[in-house]
Amino acid sequence: MTDDSFNSLDGGGLFPRLQQRYGLRENPLEMETPFFPDAMRHHALEALRHLSGFGDMALLLTGAPGSGKSRLLAELVRSESSRLGFHRLSAAATTSSNALARDLKQVIRSGSSPDENSREAVYRFFRWTEGKVVKGQRMVLLIDDADRVSPELLRLILDGFLAADRSKAAVPVFAGEDRLVTLLGLEDAPVSVHQIHLRPLTREEVFSYLEPRVHKAGGKVSELLSPARLAGILELSQGSFSRLKRVTPGIWLDIVSDVSKSKRSQTIDFKQLRLPALALLLLAGSWWFVSRQYDETVALEQGPVSEPDRVRKSITIGPEISEEDVPKDEGIDELLPALTGPAQSPDPASEPEPEPEPEPEPEPEPEPEPEPEPEPEPEPEPEPEPEPEPAFVPKNAGRYVAIEQLRSRSKGWTIQLVAGNLEQTALNVISRYPSLDEMVYTVGERKNEPWFMVFYGNYPSRESAQEAVSRLPDSLVSRSPWVRTAEDL
Repeated sequence: MTDDSFNSLDGGGLFPRLQQRYGLRENPLEMETPFFPDAMRHHALEALRHLSGFGDMALLLTGAPGSGKSRLLAELVRSESSRLGFHRLSAAATTSSNALARDLKQVIRSGSSPDENSREAVYRFFRWTEGKVVKGQRMVLLIDDADRVSPELLRLILDGFLAADRSKAAVPVFAGEDRLVTLLGLEDAPVSVHQIHLRPLTREEVFSYLEPRVHKAGGKVSELLSPARLAGILELSQGSFSRLKRVTPGIWLDIVSDVSKSKRSQTIDFKQLRLPALALLLLAGSWWFVSRQYDETVALEQGPVSEPDRVRKSITIGPEISEEDVPKDEGIDELLPALTGPAQSPDPASEPEPEPEPEPEPEPEPEPEPEPEPEPEPEPEPEPEPEPEPAFVPKNAGRYVAIEQLRSRSKGWTIQLVAGNLEQTALNVISRYPSLDEMVYTVGERKNEPWFMVFYGNYPSRESAQEAVSRLPDSLVSRSPWVRTAEDL
């Protein structure tokens, strides 16, 4: 609602009004620098840098619209373009598989067979990028707004990467909304894809984002970022960078608050009408009940109901006798023989027949003999215990150290150089730097899959480990090695 109201003001001179009111030298909401490191954005950038250079998994950057995904990809390209080769797919290249194949063929710049289909062209692109690592530069394939691309095209890109050598092929980076996980079909086993999620900003993080920009623009932080205005910015922006840039000028000019109040006054709040509606319903029900009781009472008070006249009726048995034939002085007992006549003797034919004798009861049948109890079944033989899985056998036993042995250095610090699902990824780094004798690798577990890690050195403190990082070759220092404790492995 607020976005629609103030989109028309974005190009209509809000910044001159901010300059006039607060004396700002430049627009703080259009500053791309400094890069915002809070809200796990710096952690997400470091993960992208490390896994793009050394990882063997596809990367998935997800977040709500306006959470800063495109800004994070731009910072990745700016900071790593000296050691990584980036290719960003345009919107036209993601319309169909043929358009994707044409775009990737332009990157390869090599002839192809006329019978080659689009699927073969995508697979050939990832195999071609394996040779770029030998020349010292790994490629990264960026797919921004990937949630707008068809699922078939996304799966084609992912399948082409998985079919190649994942430790050397171009790393695909898919950026989009959270439904991108469903589009790629990663709900069951996303072991080959590493997801990085960008959450919305909190109130403190909104302040941390705006404070250096307001200070650089020459504004007063206490005035522009007061608690009331900061709460309004957070409520209307919902922690999104894009919404924050749209609503903040209106809040600073006291435009958003006035418009929101006027719209609230014009909007009917149906929740406030619940109690009056319930009271009206109860009143109507009670009125109906009382009216029914009144009607029944009035009907009963209109008067007693007259009973119908009783009519005496006599029943005559036998021949009819008039009242004149009945003597006046004879009683009823003398009249009864005349009415009924002489008593008739019972008819011998009508005597009841004698009841037949009951038949004899049948003899009880002999009870069946009990069946013999079945013999008990033999107990099943115990199943043989499964054989133990074979232990891991390293390909380079001289440089392999068990992870339990590394964790035993409870107070030591070490340097992690690379990590991935394939042992070949760790062996490539060790063979590339034979002069680093202290470089070893081990294997752990991540999402029920083997996780190979390369470490260098054992140091008594974090400072000594960071000092050792500075003495590593430049190609390793540029890839941001991770200084960590041994007990956290």
